[in-house]
Amino acid sequence: MSRKLAKETVLVFIITVLMIMPGTVFSQSMIQTTQRIIVIDPGHGGPYSGLATSGGVQEKTIALKLAQKTIQKLEARYNVILTRTKDMDISPQERMFIANKNSADFFLSIHLHNSKEPSSFFYYFNPPEPDNGEPPVVENTWKSQPLFHQPESKQAINSFLSIFSAHKKTNHFFSKGAPIILLEGATMPAILIEPLSISILPHNPDEINIILDEYAVLIAKSIDLYFEKK
Repeated sequence: MSRKLAKETVLVFIITVLMIMPGTVFSQSMIQTTQRIIVIDPGHGGPYSGLATSGGVQEKTIALKLAQKTIQKLEARYNVILTRTKDMDISPQERMFIANKNSADFFLSIHLHNSKEPSSFFYYFNPPEPDNGEPPVVENTWKSQPLFHQPESKQAINSFLSIFSAHKKTNHFFSKGAPIILLEGATMPAILIEPLSISILPHNPDEINIILDEYAVLIAKSIDLYFEKK
């Protein structure tokens, strides 16, 4: 057998094995694409620390920890992507680009608020009615925002409201008119949540982790409920 023919034979053998062998990288990729893709966006980062407690606890740190804990509750059922995995500055456009590029099924931006009550705030894009004095959608910064997923975003909000209301004493639901810059340009259902107040967080890191674990469970349950209804 010539050297050229031998090389061709070996090449054909390798290609055949890769095509029929289970458990290869190819099959793993196919499994991942069958899962729903969720992009979680921990708010702020880098020089933009957001809110802070008197003890120096910063919103950017808590948002990232809560997002990471939420991933732990979701990763067995979904393909979850974080817009940032460390303390870094990332623009709203970059955050949404990550979601759009990965063809996400759902985009969730996590922030905190500073209310004295342990309330939860939920936001999604809801264009104002033409007759209520608000500027029409075409005249504001939401011109680039497709409206195809607006009903699904509202459905997601209702799922979050249902879960959180069953476990927390006080919850507030805000259907916010344009603009919500962090949701602009989404090509999938997208909402922004402020699930807890930074002002109620204790100074002890272990106690903070217990609270964040609790809220991560609620967020994961809310996402599950949304996809179940969908």
